[in-house]
Amino acid sequence: MKNKGLIRMTSVLMALCLFFTCGISTGFVSATTQSSLESQREELERKLYATEQKLKELGKESEDTEEYIRILGEKIEFLTEQYNLSKKQAQEIESKVSALESNIATNEREIETITVEVKELEQNIATLNKEFSSVYNAYCQRIRAIYISGEQGSILSFILMSDSVSNFLTRMQMISAVSRQDGELLDEVQQQTSEIMSVKKKLDDKNQKLKTSQSTLKESKTKLKEQRITLLKNQEEMEAQQAVIEKQQEEQNKHLEQLHAKTKQYGEFRDITQAELDEIDADIEAAARKYVPTTTTTTTKKRTTTTTTTKPTTTSHGEESTTQKTETTTTTTTTTAGSSYLKLTYPCPKYTKITCGFGAYEGHTGCDFSTYGNENQKIVAAESGTVIISTDLTNPDGSYRSYGRYIVIAHDKKTSSGKSVYTLYAHNNARLVSAGQYVKKGQQIARSGSTGNSTGPHCHFEVRVGGTSQSYAQNPANYLP
Repeated sequence: MKNKGLIRMTSVLMALCLFFTCGISTGFVSATTQSSLESQREELERKLYATEQKLKELGKESEDTEEYIRILGEKIEFLTEQYNLSKKQAQEIESKVSALESNIATNEREIETITVEVKELEQNIATLNKEFSSVYNAYCQRIRAIYISGEQGSILSFILMSDSVSNFLTRMQMISAVSRQDGELLDEVQQQTSEIMSVKKKLDDKNQKLKTSQSTLKESKTKLKEQRITLLKNQEEMEAQQAVIEKQQEEQNKHLEQLHAKTKQYGEFRDITQAELDEIDADIEAAARKYVPTTTTTTTKKRTTTTTTTKPTTTSHGEESTTQKTETTTTTTTTTAGSSYLKLTYPCPKYTKITCGFGAYEGHTGCDFSTYGNENQKIVAAESGTVIISTDLTNPDGSYRSYGRYIVIAHDKKTSSGKSVYTLYAHNNARLVSAGQYVKKGQQIARSGSTGNSTGPHCHFEVRVGGTSQSYAQNPANYLP
């Protein structure tokens, strides 16, 4: 049991040594990683400086222009990248701190185990020492008795002193017994001495490992404290960066709203988050699995007529009779698929001008059809298919967010290359269809509005080809008349 305990403890200590040799040396962000992060920071600083210079050149008189808003959007993008860089670094440090805390806890538990085993070994040594003293004293007494009795002399003389055969045999037996007893006693003393030395060595080894573990643990806690300070500093920087981004976003929204109020070409505010877009993608993907698009068919019937011919004849008696000949054909019905390829129509028939195109700014994966301040305009299905989403995106306070009231249709027709197509209609005032409902091309599905992340009444229209996520979005203009 003692050997098993020693082996287990040795394995643990070796693992701890390996961890602290490799793990702690990489406890901080490595020099290479740190250098890469600094390079990225410097590059972002240069880009931010360039955008600041452009904004200064444009001046205040240009604040409500698309160019100024675009440059401001670039600045926000670079600030966001900076923030994400800080966040990544903070997450890495937090992960390392968490791992270090876990290993420190393990180290402390193992130190407690070693301490208990050291105490057990000390007790074992005390017991063995006591046993050794008892046996050793007995042996010493035996040697002393032999010396006093003169047994240290010649065994032969001891035997010759016998005055009879019986006495001789008795003395021989005594000599044999004493020799055996002395040998066994000596062996026992030697065995116990060896055990004490072995246990003492184990105790010394464990004491040394205990001291090493304690030293390593102390060093780990110091490093952990340093890392926590670094983490807190990064978190403070991130909060400051987030405040700057929010301030810049508010400024961009204000200028965008003023610009759209002048032009009436309404669209989206540009502060929708990636988290919101990911949430929408997940909803659409789940809905696509739930609803299977309905396939439309066209039935064509081919008919033939029945012709009857009557021919008069004269009998041998001079009487007239008629012979009737009838020709008939069967009626056949064939069913063929409808138009095989997808061909979209404008989602807002009264307003077909694209007022903000696909990719006009970072993250704009559709196109906008402004209704120039007019709400509740007719929004139709761009092609036939199954409605897979008809819902409202709202905040906890009930206000609309991101796409607001939006609809997604999975179309029953595909592209010429055989890819499936999904269309999305956002920011509606009212939804007139439900999920699971089949709609025809040109059928009204909603009334236009400005719900969600919108500067004014318009229809945000997306075409996703080959998949449901935003990454599959393509320029709607390529599919419209």
